[in-house]
Amino acid sequence: MSPALVSATGLCRSFDGGEVQALSGASLALQAGDFVSLTGPSGCGKSTLLQLIGALDRPDAGALHWRGEDYAQLPDLGAFRARRLGFVFQSFHLMPTLSALDNVQLPMFERDWTRAERRERAQALLAAVGVAHRQDKRPPQLSGGERQRVAIARALANEPDLLLADEPTGSLDSASAEQVLALLHALHTSHGLTLLVVTHDAAVAAQAARTIRMLDGRIVDDRATAWH
Repeated sequence: MSPALVSATGLCRSFDGGEVQALSGASLALQAGDFVSLTGPSGCGKSTLLQLIGALDRPDAGALHWRGEDYAQLPDLGAFRARRLGFVFQSFHLMPTLSALDNVQLPMFERDWTRAERRERAQALLAAVGVAHRQDKRPPQLSGGERQRVAIARALANEPDLLLADEPTGSLDSASAEQVLALLHALHTSHGLTLLVVTHDAAVAAQAARTIRMLDGRIVDDRATAWH
């Protein structure tokens, strides 16, 4: 049997000289093709766990493996993030002075694609998320829902194996949130994309095939979502 796409074992992470214990022995495994929601109250360690899985931070203790290979042994974490992972954040993190098309192309400079190939792929991704007609607009000219769609297109730029989303609907009105949620579900269904989504939104969590609940830096429940 192939190893899990990501496995985390006994992860611990503290801040402020140990005064804030964000993670206290969290363990989980993600298989290729999973759609998992990560839930729990504010401050329970959800975003910290997402950042560790995304190689944006390092644990104080415990181990992380990518398809059986220890994160600590990966030769270039920056290249790993750029080529294997996609990130979607609540606050979008788009470059305000660049067009939607250029924002989507930014991660592609890690690949050896030509300028024409980058542009063509960015246009295809914007079309896939429903904002091709807004490709020349800068983020301040876009609605919140449109900005998040551009952010999702950017996250898919390098054909990632895993998409990590931290409260992707948290800054959106209900209609835009529903559209973004439907888009994420469609990406998982049509492309088999592996998704780990941090959320407080019960509607988002309900779309996932599996829900992991955290409390006080630990995973306290891990089960298939009821309707699946």
